[in-house]
Amino acid sequence: MPSLTIKKEKLEAKLILFDVDGTLVDDKTRYKALAKARMTAIENHLDKEAAETWAKLEGVDPETFNVDMKGPLSKAPRREDLTVAAVALYLHGKPWHTAKELARTMYSEADKIQAESYTPHFFDGVKEKLEEFKQRGFKLGIATNGQSGLTMDVLKTLKADHLFDVIVGADMVLESKPAPDMILKACEHIGVSPRDTIYVGDQPTDIQAARKARLLVIIGVGTEELDATHSIDSVADIS
Repeated sequence: MPSLTIKKEKLEAKLILFDVDGTLVDDKTRYKALAKARMTAIENHLDKEAAETWAKLEGVDPETFNVDMKGPLSKAPRREDLTVAAVALYLHGKPWHTAKELARTMYSEADKIQAESYTPHFFDGVKEKLEEFKQRGFKLGIATNGQSGLTMDVLKTLKADHLFDVIVGADMVLESKPAPDMILKACEHIGVSPRDTIYVGDQPTDIQAARKARLLVIIGVGTEELDATHSIDSVADIS
């Protein structure tokens, strides 16, 4: 079984699962671009006032597009995020069912705007480390609260989709993180026991999901405040 080392401790596993935003990919610049794209789509369909209401509900500064990294835009799964958007549209005169349909339409348009105007970036050293893991015999996967299709698009843009054996997004399970559903689905798809799986994430919901899935090794990225079994500053720090 292949192994990795964190702070001189050797850890064996067959599968390593990763969160994406904030773990592998620079999330602050990505969400800032997404906020701008969504505000543009809302203004195109309604007006600036509706876009500003959406921004307030989502935790976005409408002038700078800076995003509250604890707010709905960065933390809510797509289905919850769409509900927040629908509320904004409802507050601006759209009947509820119309608001829900329009929110889906605008978010799809925003996805296209972002894809044309923004290029995602791995954190320094991350892609090289992923390639190293593959060479050492690990299976690699993604378990993210984002949409599986959009996540695949990001990985293709980064020329890294070939590195992953499985990608599970919130749209593929009943319950997103902190539920363990997507981690268990990824393990089942690969045919690897959760006990032989490592999860790497940067949020409390990542750690909670991994614990509920009964993973023995859970790696927290970016802060030692996460209740993980191991803490690192970056995926690139793993040896």
